[in-house]
Amino acid sequence: MPHHSDRCRLTGLLLLAWCAGFLSALGIGIVRGAVSTTIVSGGGIAGLVFLIAVGLGCVLEVLAFASMRAVVRRSRGARDGSGRAAVAVLAAGGIGMAVLSLILVSGPFLPPFGPVSTVLLCLPYPLAFALLEVRDLGVALGAGAAALLLAGCVIPVHAMQEHLAARAWLNLHPGQDRALLQAVDWPGGEQDPFTTGSYGVRTTVFFPDTNIDGNDDGVVTVAPATNNPCGPAAAIATDDNTPENDRGRIGTVVTLPVTRCTPDGKDAWTLHGSGFTGYALRRDGVLVTVCADSERARDDLPAVARALHPLDDHQLWTHLSLGWAPTWLAM
Repeated sequence: MPHHSDRCRLTGLLLLAWCAGFLSALGIGIVRGAVSTTIVSGGGIAGLVFLIAVGLGCVLEVLAFASMRAVVRRSRGARDGSGRAAVAVLAAGGIGMAVLSLILVSGPFLPPFGPVSTVLLCLPYPLAFALLEVRDLGVALGAGAAALLLAGCVIPVHAMQEHLAARAWLNLHPGQDRALLQAVDWPGGEQDPFTTGSYGVRTTVFFPDTNIDGNDDGVVTVAPATNNPCGPAAAIATDDNTPENDRGRIGTVVTLPVTRCTPDGKDAWTLHGSGFTGYALRRDGVLVTVCADSERARDDLPAVARALHPLDDHQLWTHLSLGWAPTWLAM
């Protein structure tokens, strides 16, 4: 094992390796986020944002490489091979970070990763540095044990984060009926975070395969069972139902009258209105209304509505939007 002075030096090198890894992970995260935004939102603006994100990501990767190479040189006391070694450390750490991000992704917060997740996500970089660059058996064994500990703790940590996020969201919405926190499975759709109001709980749904204008095509509303299933329904504003002098509303959620409401068995109704079709289903103490614009008119809306299911903390995670909440500090 290294002596005290050597341990202090090693600790400093590991901290610097973590910082270099943070720059690399940040660059990767920015590009991945831009790719996701481009796929989900589409449109020319999304393409421009993607190009800017790629440029910023490349700059961060260059800074990460320069920083890691400096750490390697400081560790070796020589320049020879430091570039290749830095690439190897960043690659190994990046693979570990990518695996952890599949578990520790903290959902729709701002920014998306809180302090706890950030620290854990970037730990593979100093661990990779210790394993690849520090020629000491004790350090290698310690790094291996730390890697095993990291792998074993990420799932419990994420479960804790999910529970805290659910509690925080409910605290931000006092009086919210937990029975309304349900979701459907709509094949091919990307569901946005929940919004709440007098209408109950609502989410909009975007379909990447429908168009590239970035607009949603569906709306799912979960309301108390006492609501009128044939009353005005939430739908997406389209060319078909938006006046010429109000085109700015296209793509937003609007409340439209149901012009035809046809019973479809017990506690179920087929809905038709200007520019949308829908299906309402009353069950388990709630009324779920699924509406789609003309682009998704052929979707099996009854099957979508009947797929409604309650959400536990783990499932609720992806439907929440907390913004800047104190709970973010534990994320």
